[in-house]
Amino acid sequence: MDIFGDVSVLRTCEQCGCCSSACPLTGVEGFNVRRILRHVELGLVDEIARSPLPWRCATCGRCETACPNGVAILDVIRPLRALAPAALIPTGPPPCVEACPAEIDVPGYVRLIAQGQPERAHELILERVPFPGVLGRICPHPCEAVCRRGEVNEPVAICALKRYAADRAAEAAPVAPRPAPDTGRRVAVVGAGPAGLAAAFYLRKKGHAVTVLEGRDRPGGMLRHGVPGFRLPDDVIDREIDRILALGIELHTAQQLGRDFDLDRLEKDGFDAILLATGLQAARRIPLEGAELDGVLWGLDFLTAAREGRASRLAGRVVVIGGGDVALDVALTALRLGAAAVTVACLEDRHEMPAHPHELARALEEGIELQPAWGPARVRGDGGRVTGIELVRCTSVFDERRRFRPTFGDERARLEADHVILAVGQAADLAWLEAGQSPAVDAGRIVIDPETAATSRPGVFAAGEGATGPGALIEAIAHAKRAARAIDRHLGGDGVVDPPRGAPVAADGRDGRRERGFADRRRVPAPALDPAERRAGFAEVEQRYTDAQAVEEACRCLDCDLERDPRFLREYRPGEPP
Repeated sequence: MDIFGDVSVLRTCEQCGCCSSACPLTGVEGFNVRRILRHVELGLVDEIARSPLPWRCATCGRCETACPNGVAILDVIRPLRALAPAALIPTGPPPCVEACPAEIDVPGYVRLIAQGQPERAHELILERVPFPGVLGRICPHPCEAVCRRGEVNEPVAICALKRYAADRAAEAAPVAPRPAPDTGRRVAVVGAGPAGLAAAFYLRKKGHAVTVLEGRDRPGGMLRHGVPGFRLPDDVIDREIDRILALGIELHTAQQLGRDFDLDRLEKDGFDAILLATGLQAARRIPLEGAELDGVLWGLDFLTAAREGRASRLAGRVVVIGGGDVALDVALTALRLGAAAVTVACLEDRHEMPAHPHELARALEEGIELQPAWGPARVRGDGGRVTGIELVRCTSVFDERRRFRPTFGDERARLEADHVILAVGQAADLAWLEAGQSPAVDAGRIVIDPETAATSRPGVFAAGEGATGPGALIEAIAHAKRAARAIDRHLGGDGVVDPPRGAPVAADGRDGRRERGFADRRRVPAPALDPAERRAGFAEVEQRYTDAQAVEEACRCLDCDLERDPRFLREYRPGEPP
C-alpha cells in the first residue's frame, strides 16, 4: 500500500459521488471513480488493479475539481496501473500515433508546442514526414478521431498544431535534414508528386543518389495542380519541396515517361532501382448522356485549370456531381470563379459522403447547396449548350459486403444549370506502358506486392495512388515510406528509413490537471476568414494559430503517452508531476 503514500486522506471521502458524476467515462466498462477510491481505502487494490478499470481513466482531473474535500484522486488511480498484470498494460504507441499512417510522434510535438518550442516540434515531425506544413493544412487527421481528449470533451487540434509548428519554423529558417554518407547506389523516381517526393526524401536520407523525373514544368503533382490555393498556397508547397531537394536530390522537369524516356533507358543509364510514382493525374470519365454538351466540365481538369489560371469565369447556376473532397473543392472553386449558386449532388446520404466532415461544414458555411442520395441520369441541353441535369434517386450505394454497387429507384428530379461539373474520381494516365517489359497493370493500377511495393518487372517499384488508388496525402506518404524501405533493402541497406524513436519528450513540470477547469477547456478554434471574405478570391481560408492560441490548445493534451510508458509507471510517486 506504500505505493499510494498516505491514504488516510481518503478518510475525508464522503462517498458523495461528485467525482463519478463529473467523470466523462463513468459507466464505460463499469468504470466508477467512487468504487475505486473505496477499494483502495479498504486495501482491496488487487480487485481493481487486475481489471481494465485503471486503463479507462483519461487522467483529465475533472474528478479532483469536483471533489468538495479536495482529495488528490489521480494520486490514487495512477499507481494502480503499476500493480496491474503485464497483460493488462497497454503496449505500443498511444492512440494518436497508432492511428497516424506515418507514425508521427504526435504527443511529443504537441508537448513541445505547449512548452513554447515550435521549432523543435517541427524538427520532431520532420523525422517522420517531409511535408509538415502541407499536412497541417490538408491531412484528414485520423489521429484526432482517436485522441483520448475526445473522450473528455473535444480532441486536441493536432492538425492545426502541426501547421502552426511548420509555419513558425519557416520564419526561423530551419536547417534541413542531412543525408547519410553516399552509398554509391542510384535510384530514379518517376513523378514529383507527394509519393515520389516523399520516397526521394527517405531514400536520400539513407545516402542513395536520387534523381526525380517529372512530366510537368513544376514539381508537386496533385498538391500543386489538384488542391485549390485557398486550401494550400503555392508558397507552402515550394518551401517544403525546396527543403526536400536541398538534401541533394536531382530534379528534372518536363520529362514525361513514354515521351522523353522509358524504363529501358533508365536501366541503361545505370539506375539500380526505379520507383514509379505517377499518381492519378486524369479525371475519371463516366458514360453519361449529354456529357459532350458545351458547359460540361470534369472535376480534376477544372481544378487544374483553375490552379494554373486557365479556367474561365463562370456565371449562373453550377451543379457538381460527386461526394468527395475533390467535389467540394470543385464547388468552392466555382463560387470563386463567379457562379451565382452551386449545388453538389452525390450518390451517398450525407453521413456516408466520403468528403471529410470538416470540409463539408466549410462548404455549407459558404453557401453550397447539398443534394444527397441522387445520381446523374442525363445532362439536359438545348442547341448544344447545357440547360440542366436530370437526377435519379439513389437507394443504396453499397451492397451487403460494402462493395460500391449503387442501386436506384424510380424517383427523378431536375435541376436547372448553366454548368455541370462531374467530379467522380481520378484515373491514371497509362499511355507510357510498353509492350512486353512493362509492369503488370490491373483495373487501371500498377500491380505491386503489398509488402514490398515491387512490380512484376525486376528492380521496378511503385508507390502512391497509381498503385494503391485514391487516398489521402498521409496515406501516400506512408506508402512511399514502405516503398523506400523495400528499395533500400533491394540496394543492400537495412530498410530502416526513420531514425530510432527516442525517449518521450519530457514534461516541463507542469501538471495541467491540477489547474481548476482543465478538463472543461474547450478546443481552441483555428482562425479562419469570414465566409463572405472567402468567396471574394483564392486567399487561404484557414489561418495559423497565434503563439498564445497554440500553447493554450497544446496544453489540453492529456499526455497519455507518458501515462502508458513503462518507465513512467515504475518511477511515478504520488505528488510528482507526470
